[in-house]
Amino acid sequence: MGKLAYLFPAFPVFHQTFVLWEVLGLQRNGLAPVIYSLRRPPAGRQQPEAEAVARSVRYLPAALSAAVRRANWRALRRAPGRYLGLYADVVRAWRTGPAGSVRDDGWEPGRVRFYDRLRGWWNGHPLPYLVKSLALVPVAVYLAERLHDDGVAHLHVHWASYPATVAYVIHRWSGLPFSVSAHAYDIYMVPRMLPAKVRAARFVVTCARTNADYMRRITGPEADGKVLVSYHGVDVTRFTPPDSAPARRPFTVVSCGQLERYKGMHLLVEACAQLRREGVDLECWIVGDGPYRPVLERLVQTLAVGDCVHLTGPQPHAEVAALLRRADVFSLASELAGRRRDVIANVIVEAMAAGLPVVVSRIPGVEELIEDGITGYLVPPNRTDALAEVLRGLLENPEGRRRVGLAGRRRVLQDFDNHKNVRALAQQLAAAVGAATPPERVARAG
Repeated sequence: MGKLAYLFPAFPVFHQTFVLWEVLGLQRNGLAPVIYSLRRPPAGRQQPEAEAVARSVRYLPAALSAAVRRANWRALRRAPGRYLGLYADVVRAWRTGPAGSVRDDGWEPGRVRFYDRLRGWWNGHPLPYLVKSLALVPVAVYLAERLHDDGVAHLHVHWASYPATVAYVIHRWSGLPFSVSAHAYDIYMVPRMLPAKVRAARFVVTCARTNADYMRRITGPEADGKVLVSYHGVDVTRFTPPDSAPARRPFTVVSCGQLERYKGMHLLVEACAQLRREGVDLECWIVGDGPYRPVLERLVQTLAVGDCVHLTGPQPHAEVAALLRRADVFSLASELAGRRRDVIANVIVEAMAAGLPVVVSRIPGVEELIEDGITGYLVPPNRTDALAEVLRGLLENPEGRRRVGLAGRRRVLQDFDNHKNVRALAQQLAAAVGAATPPERVARAG
């Protein structure tokens, strides 16, 4: 029997804890995937649990490196027609799928900064996507050699964008079967190539029914039975309610996530400023880092809420769990403005597991987790006034907070327990590895 391999765009990444827990969970379930990463993660802090895993990650060389050039020269000499045909394969795949990115009725182009527009074009327009995908062909050919040498029988990739492009090219070149974990922006921001990847994959796992329905819709009947829903889930033993909830002042709101515009942290800051103007005594802790942090820092200063709104920067997972246990409410005001979007953000599930009432934007997918007023609260996206109103109501209703928080934890225990969900994924991957044998070497000259 061959081995299982995982491919990430970058691994481990501090804020992408859900994939780290998945890898650790696979190890607990008897699978030890060989881990490859297209690039090294940004320098800086890592989750303590990532240290041992990071030592075993195999980082791929750049497309123009000597190792990649040698592998591609061997491939070209061995099968020149098939090698050059890989580029045509990518172009044909790129022609499948919707021509533009998916937008929602709440999209508000006038509110997006020029920087965000330019970044959105580079990351979301089909033409740059094609160019970057073609540039990955040499890396894919190099990795095909490595996978063969390592005895890999099945490749699983996270993100349906560039890592899935690499897997698709490897499959076209060597026949190696692959599967994909698709998440959110990777299927909505640039839907091009997605149908071709779904059709070629052995199976596709995604973290929400709304994602699965979308992929089936754009792929057609060939996706039937191939797209599976597996919620990421959280460690329900780490994220637990506090032993007691003593009365406290000020009212404490927590949010967490990558500081990108679509996460809506600016809307939460504005809602806190509105509540302060109305005389509400509160504190807001925003955990995370990212390109939008300077904008948030200026907004906090402009609205004069620096004494109650705190940008903590990134924090280890254990510290986030401790902060949630000290809070009254969790909020994530994800907005619909641009090409990136949330579906079911993992931080919401973590907060619900901690027994906190959550106040989040009503965006596609989140209703799979939250029943409004029962297991959490849904507010219209991009509406500061609506967010402030619900937060004010929760301030005045501690019993309601407790009731909804406990219902939210029960909802997480039902379908979002990481240990159960990873066990099911491990069984799926083990079956894939058991059904496959390493393909015949194609890329290397004899």
